[in-house]
Amino acid sequence: MDVSVIGISPEAVEIYRYFLRHRGEGVDSVPEALGLDPDLVESTAETLGRLGLLDLHDRHRVVATEPRIGIERLVEKRLNELNAEVLRVLAARDAISVFMEDKQEGERAATALDIERVEGADRVRQRLDDLAFFSYKETLCLHPGGPFSRVMIESALPLDTRSLRRGLSIKGVYHPKALEDAFMLSYLRELVSLGGEVRITEQPMDRMLIYDRSVAVVPIDPKESARGALLVREPGLVSQLVIYFEGMWKSAVDLREFIEPSTEQPLLSEMEQRVLEVMATADKDEIAARELDISVRTYRRYVADLMARLGAVNRFQAALRAKEENWI
Repeated sequence: MDVSVIGISPEAVEIYRYFLRHRGEGVDSVPEALGLDPDLVESTAETLGRLGLLDLHDRHRVVATEPRIGIERLVEKRLNELNAEVLRVLAARDAISVFMEDKQEGERAATALDIERVEGADRVRQRLDDLAFFSYKETLCLHPGGPFSRVMIESALPLDTRSLRRGLSIKGVYHPKALEDAFMLSYLRELVSLGGEVRITEQPMDRMLIYDRSVAVVPIDPKESARGALLVREPGLVSQLVIYFEGMWKSAVDLREFIEPSTEQPLLSEMEQRVLEVMATADKDEIAARELDISVRTYRRYVADLMARLGAVNRFQAALRAKEENWI
């Protein structure tokens, strides 16, 4: 039983309970009965009096307040105090608009490119934490080197988990060297199991993070990433970096496929490949057949065969599954 939250100390609890059990006793009977210091008893009794739990008008016949009245009164008082504190804290949000006006004024006055330089590994990690926390759509990542350190993984996984649980998309492209460490591989598997998307490529790439396609983070020095990072918010530059990421993403292989390559590769003829591509774009069979320079009957035979191989119930689903299987 902990009632310290409403201002009652352990000694006060014992004294209050004593007077509840011994009606009409005086303050001077408590030290001997409870084995407490007389001065402590005196000061604690005064506190209980101020709290409204003891009536000390006659110190030789102390009356304890009914618990349902006295304790409930203290609880209500404490709740009112907490509610007032919550309201004061929430009112602090009003300052956001004032600070945003200052920020916008600074942006209007700025003439240099919106690129922020952040030096030191600890400061960079803090800024990445902030960017991840305030993102609402997606995080894109290119990691050209070997595995993260265990410290980096242990700090990154909670952030990634929080983002995925909030409904954000996480896409990462990694170099095969990153998979050489079992701890790193376990981290990437965990990321995929939580809903993240991870691909692998051997192509050279630059280290980069992009948040909501509005802020890009790149190393100050690509050869020495520990020096710090540049936070780029210039829309034109960020747009180009997004295009760069999408190119790397398209050419990379899914983590699961890279680790355990499928033994069943689709054997598509050149015509089947073309039919799949046209299925995704043509509205009518006649238009598709004309584009492929084959008869409508032949085109439909190709479509039926491909749908059966893909296990699709309609052409739209067949086109989607073909893309998922990297047939097109």
